[in-house]
Amino acid sequence: MSNESHRRERAVILWPVLAVSVAMLVWMGRSLVTGQIPFTGDLLHWNYPIRDFFAGALARGQRVWWMPSIFGGFDVAGEGQLGVFHPMHWLLYRVLPLDRAFAIEMVLPYVVIFSGTWLFLRRMIGAAPAAFAAMLFTYSGFTLSHGVHMNMVAVVAHLPWLLWVIDRTLAASSTRARRQGTAGIALIVGSQLLSGHPQAVWWCGLLAGSYVLLCATASAASRSSLVAVMVGAVLGAGIGAVQLLATWLELQRSTRLGDDPAFATTFSLPPLQMLQFIEPYLFWGRILRWNEAPGAGDEFAAYAGAVSLALAVWWLAAGRLRRRTDTSLNRFAWWAMLLALFGLWLSIGRSGGLYLVQTWIPVISGFRAPVRYVLFTHFGLAVLAGIALWRLARLQAADAADARRALWAPWALAALSAAAAVWLTRGHHVPVASNAWVAAIGPAVFAAAAALLTLATRGFRPALTGLILLAAADQALYGLGGVIAWQDFVTRTQAEGYLDEPTVGIPTGDGRLARGGFPNLHVLAGYQLIDGYVGLTPKKALDYRSANALRVAGVHYANADFLDGTAIPGAVALGRDWFRLPEPLPRVRLVSRVQVAAQPTADIDLIDVETVALVTHPLSLSQAAPGRAVIRRDDPGEISVDVDAAGLQLLVVSESFDDGWSVDVDRVPAPVEQVNGDFMGVVVPSGQHLVTFRFEPPLYNIGRTVTLLSTGIALVLLVGLPGRSRRGA
Repeated sequence: MSNESHRRERAVILWPVLAVSVAMLVWMGRSLVTGQIPFTGDLLHWNYPIRDFFAGALARGQRVWWMPSIFGGFDVAGEGQLGVFHPMHWLLYRVLPLDRAFAIEMVLPYVVIFSGTWLFLRRMIGAAPAAFAAMLFTYSGFTLSHGVHMNMVAVVAHLPWLLWVIDRTLAASSTRARRQGTAGIALIVGSQLLSGHPQAVWWCGLLAGSYVLLCATASAASRSSLVAVMVGAVLGAGIGAVQLLATWLELQRSTRLGDDPAFATTFSLPPLQMLQFIEPYLFWGRILRWNEAPGAGDEFAAYAGAVSLALAVWWLAAGRLRRRTDTSLNRFAWWAMLLALFGLWLSIGRSGGLYLVQTWIPVISGFRAPVRYVLFTHFGLAVLAGIALWRLARLQAADAADARRALWAPWALAALSAAAAVWLTRGHHVPVASNAWVAAIGPAVFAAAAALLTLATRGFRPALTGLILLAAADQALYGLGGVIAWQDFVTRTQAEGYLDEPTVGIPTGDGRLARGGFPNLHVLAGYQLIDGYVGLTPKKALDYRSANALRVAGVHYANADFLDGTAIPGAVALGRDWFRLPEPLPRVRLVSRVQVAAQPTADIDLIDVETVALVTHPLSLSQAAPGRAVIRRDDPGEISVDVDAAGLQLLVVSESFDDGWSVDVDRVPAPVEQVNGDFMGVVVPSGQHLVTFRFEPPLYNIGRTVTLLSTGIALVLLVGLPGRSRRGA
């Protein structure tokens, strides 16, 4: 291809792609300037509050593994969504103000997706068409709708980089290049695991594995190169070991393992909603969180864009053109098409049957939401569209007739979109009142894509720019316009203003709350909660709608949403469905009487919780009057208590029990007791003592050691081993 052709391709394709991509990115990242936060879904109710804790703990030099403000305390590192162990998270939230760090973490993956996809594809289809494919994948329905799931998008952002490194490793002809490939794969996989979304790592593993299979069968990759790839994957697991072990621990003590097998198929794409691919906007507002209509969610955005689909079907219909294209590129295109179909098949879950195979795999069977496999479809279609645009941009006069002969496919797609619009509206198959203009958007976009394709096959090069602008407008309208996560931003003060507790006189330092719903936002205002909202919800032995359970948990106030119709004797109504609860027990106290409990949920209601504590095994205590306990230090993951016991007594602390806690009495290790089902304590001897609890699971230390060793090995492989100098000539 001549330099002049390269310049024309950059002018017609590359610069328009970069311009619209940057414009969309600036819109998405405008909170970097305004200092606001997204006021929607998991971003506000999950991701932001736990990062507020993380940033504060880092600034104060405290442990970040244990978050005391929800669930009466829980292992936030093991839950994974925070990505506690990822060095980038430490850097962002240690150096920058919380709101800026949050905005960067939210938007940075889209820059990574674009650059990685461009790098991966440019060798095969050139820089300009690769940039177009990168734009399609970066701003696809999947990536934009899942902006509320920050670490999911962060893991997916590694995918094109992983494919690029695999591609280079399999093609490597030197030992050094293979070693560097091993290191690159290891660092990417390790970074994915440390980002804390195992399900997304699984998807990327499937995609990467299929690409390795494609390359191995197509080009007879050497055994050494295949070994280098496999070693890289294993070494990457070592780099992610600390998060893998932490998540494994938290999984064992979460409610996730106890879910019904049907849990895995929740959020399957209903077959009817597959029509989104050709008539997306009739589902707008219900499928996407556009206007917070009942039933709106973040999962069902299956639309991949009219331009990408039109280009893909045109390419598939242009059989003669394909036969005159490089064999390796054709094979790559078929791989992309199979990915798209495979993802669509998996996304319908139980209806398709194929997804059920996943439910037979240990651990993987705990993943839910088959609809998320549309990631495969969006990636495959972006690749196919990039290849099609590459062919259009380099269309020769001798190929024009064959190119025009395949135009029936995109025009048929436009007709199908119009037919779907009529059928959906007249048959009332969409759960939203549909205006005529809404029904017309899909067919209009598909018709415009077909028209621009027609002009492009006739040599009208500005039509290529038109396709890019149409694709960007469609993606922005559907994704950036259809997902409230990219629209509704507020200041932190405004977010706290939506809480109703201050209006009913609930002080932040007066014990815990039981809120119900999605309560994490309350920690921004300084409240402590006995409930919470996370992905791996910790198991609880007590039913906190019981008066005694609320007392031992130190809950001072409860909301009707949490109590769910249960009446608590002696509770005082405060307004806005809040109640002040009677006689909550202190956070730390000494007791001299215990009872072994087989069923804490029932047994807690049968004892005088003020004088008796439930334990898991017999304890020999002095029957003297309980002594005094005073908190000296109460930090995340570290609690120190001064006690003055009249005899051998049990110190009870209303912080959630976890195997990761250790305790010492006057610096002498002692066993941590599980008390009152969900809390912890320790037996202390007579006299004055300093008791210190610390949350530091031994497995974390093992995981950190493996992570550091694996990272060191990867870095050595990347930069190379020191060479021995040769003497003489």
